[in-house]
Amino acid sequence: MANYADLQPGNFYLLRDTEESDIELISVLALTDKCILLRSFGQVEEDFWKMRTDPIYQVIEELDYDSAAAILSLYDEEGDEEEWEEEDEE
Repeated sequence: MANYADLQPGNFYLLRDTEESDIELISVLALTDKCILLRSFGQVEEDFWKMRTDPIYQVIEELDYDSAAAILSLYDEEGDEEEWEEEDEE
């Protein structure tokens, strides 16, 4: 089983933290000797810490920057549509 120490800074990953968790897109922001700072991408970005020894249920895929950017652009487009709708209401 993989753990968070297997992840590399600057890379993007699709993973499941536990068997019951949803698939999420994360990137590694920083490392310390014992911990790792991660960013989870989705409708809301969230930064969180994990112990480097904490297990990961499944690392599904490592993504390059272009692939991750293409996925993240889908969320940007949704946000743009909401902004347009709000401006139309005014």
